[in-house]
Amino acid sequence: MLTVATWQQAALTFVRFGIPALAPFLRSDFGLSLGEVGTVIGAFNLGALLVFYPTGRATERLGERLVMGVGAAAVAFACALLVLSPSWVLLALGLALAGVGFPSSQIAGSRAVYRAFDRRGRGLAMGVRQAGLPLGGLLAAVALPWLASRWGWRSAMLAGAAVALSGSLLCALLPAPGRGDGRTAPGLARDLASFLRRRDLLGITGMATLLVVGQFSLMSYLPLYLVDDFRVSKSTAALSLIGVQIGGVVGRLAWGWVSDRFAAGRRTGTLIVISLAGGLCVSALSTGSLAAVFLLALAGGATLQGWNGLYVTLLAERAGAAAATMLSLSMMSLYVAAMFAPPAFGALIEALGYRPAWILLVVPQLLAALLVWSVRRGRPGSLPV
Repeated sequence: MLTVATWQQAALTFVRFGIPALAPFLRSDFGLSLGEVGTVIGAFNLGALLVFYPTGRATERLGERLVMGVGAAAVAFACALLVLSPSWVLLALGLALAGVGFPSSQIAGSRAVYRAFDRRGRGLAMGVRQAGLPLGGLLAAVALPWLASRWGWRSAMLAGAAVALSGSLLCALLPAPGRGDGRTAPGLARDLASFLRRRDLLGITGMATLLVVGQFSLMSYLPLYLVDDFRVSKSTAALSLIGVQIGGVVGRLAWGWVSDRFAAGRRTGTLIVISLAGGLCVSALSTGSLAAVFLLALAGGATLQGWNGLYVTLLAERAGAAAATMLSLSMMSLYVAAMFAPPAFGALIEALGYRPAWILLVVPQLLAALLVWSVRRGRPGSLPV
């Protein structure tokens, strides 16, 4: 089950995180501004945002295996259509369509792992599964720029479709990660009201929403930063994302193990450390040293990407039986941030330059640490009606 969930996550992330790796090629082919590049990168997250809640409900009624398999197939089909895009606007729309299948990995895969492991091992297990994101990004950072430099970005997109399809086939061939419980929800309005009454769930969601800003700003603009400020080639610049993804894999595994082994299953203290360390890393990107930037890509991956598994674990543990639905509502907020962060950060770069923009990313990291501190000090419960 853990193997299925991890690879399905990696296969879909190969597409999602492969888009920033192709950003220099897309900019050259379509003549895009930095803001337009951010719009293309964020379009995938728009599609995901629209179907998080239905995916959570489907997971609870139909089971993880079916939702994961259909979701991966949808990403593969839409990604294959992208090769026909004659303009960047249609490319963005196609990426939004591809994003519709992505929540299957986040919601159904997370629920499968949550139900299979107890509290003592859940942090590491979720870290393994969530490591599928940077693993897929790492494979994309290695393969897609190489394919694009030789045969064009459209060939790279076809490769993405093939990898996504492998995730769907694996879900069909291996034993099911779990079955649906057939729970009938009271409806979106009442589920949302229940979510909004929970102080702890709101605090965890706010923390993660802020951390997404740093994560996607780093991934979207680090290669372009190297091209524009350091004058390296597009293919060489894309190598920086390899460091980010390696750091992400190591970080998600290590932080999950730390929370299980040394924090007795409590995730909040570890999340505070990650948030503050990520702020230091992203501000240090303003250095003028090319070697330092590549080293910081690795450290930034471990921190700016390393929080995700603990976020999912902490929220699922607080939500209990309604984990799939509450997680789907929480992730809607994250994906709003993931959709708007790249174009907003691109506009900030155009206004101030890369280095001041990197320094300003410290602000959401600090605010995230404060929010998770408030969750740590407070008790799980509902706000008064």
